[in-house]
Amino acid sequence: MSEFKPSPAHLKRLFEHTHQALRLYYNKQKWPAIYPTLTQLAERFVQCYYTQPNAMHAHLQFYASDYGYTTNLTVNQCILVCAFCCANGYTEAFTEELVVAALSDYLCCSNEANKLARSAMLSKQESKLIKLRHQFTVTMLDSANVPQGQLQRILSRLDKYSNAITGSKAIPLYDNTSILVTLAKRIAKAITPRPHAKTFTMIQAIKSLYLGTHNEFAQLSLLALSKQINLYPGGALVNYKGQGALVLSATHNGHLLALLDNFKAVGMIKTSRRFSPQYKPIATSDKTLLYSIWFNEQMPQCQTIQPQQTEIWHAITALGKQQFLEFKAIEKTIKPYNQITQALQLAARQYNRQGQKATTLRHCLTMVGLDNAGLLCQRVLLETLISQLHHPFANDVWNKYIHINKLITTLFSLTQGEQFEQLLSPFTAAIYFILKDHSTSIMRRVKPATEEIADKGVSIAHLFGFGRLDEALFTTFIESYFKYSPSHQALLDSEILLKQTLNEQGRQIVAIKLLSIYTLGESQDLSAWQKQLLDDELKKMQWSSIEVFCDAFIEHSPICSVD
Repeated sequence: MSEFKPSPAHLKRLFEHTHQALRLYYNKQKWPAIYPTLTQLAERFVQCYYTQPNAMHAHLQFYASDYGYTTNLTVNQCILVCAFCCANGYTEAFTEELVVAALSDYLCCSNEANKLARSAMLSKQESKLIKLRHQFTVTMLDSANVPQGQLQRILSRLDKYSNAITGSKAIPLYDNTSILVTLAKRIAKAITPRPHAKTFTMIQAIKSLYLGTHNEFAQLSLLALSKQINLYPGGALVNYKGQGALVLSATHNGHLLALLDNFKAVGMIKTSRRFSPQYKPIATSDKTLLYSIWFNEQMPQCQTIQPQQTEIWHAITALGKQQFLEFKAIEKTIKPYNQITQALQLAARQYNRQGQKATTLRHCLTMVGLDNAGLLCQRVLLETLISQLHHPFANDVWNKYIHINKLITTLFSLTQGEQFEQLLSPFTAAIYFILKDHSTSIMRRVKPATEEIADKGVSIAHLFGFGRLDEALFTTFIESYFKYSPSHQALLDSEILLKQTLNEQGRQIVAIKLLSIYTLGESQDLSAWQKQLLDDELKKMQWSSIEVFCDAFIEHSPICSVD
């Protein structure tokens, strides 16, 4: 993304290429090109937004007269998806996936949508195409061999979510990714002008949705969007000394304005005056206002602040680069991170039977033990990274991680708990990997353990709603950072090896996966091999049956809900 240098031509091409993409449906020979076209266009939307957010926000107020209603509507939806994702702190790659979904909303009916916007009469076939457009789009995507996943899931729910996101009844909506695209769709439709229909301002649309929805994630996202619009106020209209002006950007002590004459830019001025900005649609074909003015040298550069993860990864790598670390080396590595010292003090009690309280950092390390100290430090650092990886299901993922923690604690409550760290740490690493490399696969639901490849053990991916981890990527991840940890290698083996070849630690890890899915999932069915493995592992830890363990788990952990 750093190599991308935006220009007026890039802004202009967003409209041109969106218009062209919306017409691909009418030429069946071009269907195979639909996915690369959409992904490349989505990438450009995200690049333009992250480098020129003021320009993109201004386009939410503009109606580009050279293009039809559907093109303007779709461009607005894509910009709003970018704004929501940026405001929530999601990655550029994740944002691109949602922009593709926004581009696909009217992919197979742009002509018909334009007619409907003009209040023209539609034939029965055209009306059917509008009503079933998402089904037709999925069929089109399937014929183009577009990978099955989040895109199809969002399209299948978009109309239902659009109707249910507001209303007098609180209808549960569980797919937060679909909620984001739905909010962008609702706002875009409200602010994009069309004859014989009321056009809302951006502020009116956000406020109406916020007051009308019962969904907490939607409300939080709308609040984040409103802050994003205030931070980059491009497109707001103000009155400057009796003359209309358009806000180009905020500056350190005021605003940069474009003076307007009949909605054409006639000059620029910096001012420290305070204004009461107004938002309303501006129909224009002025190339300066639409494209070139946003790249004037007076425009301040957008500085995107990213979480600093490099130093933490250096520490994780240092802790895992050799099989045996000395206490002195561990102390030096973790010295900058206060949260590790606090975690060590809490963990130290677990590793001594007298419940003795640790004092100094060295005392903590010696009580935890050399084998566990490095793993625990890596785990706490990974938890820090996980907290920085924003995702629509971040709360759900974290609650499932806490659920695994409590399961392991209960599992070893009847025996010595020295294995706790060796079993929890690999799961922390796997969850970080899932958030980073499978962000678009994550769902709230738990996939039943019975839906599994016959010759392999159950994957941790089931806990997050999908089938399996990318084995090549996960192998590289474990080998790069946890090569000398037998427990991390055991988790890797439980994902990629045949189930009959797993060692004892690998079987323990599969048992924890099964217990997590069993206690959170809807289906309680287990295969014969899974049931036998669970019975064997539970008995080794002095549990007579899975029912007795589950009763004890509920007793020890009354609050283990999944958001």
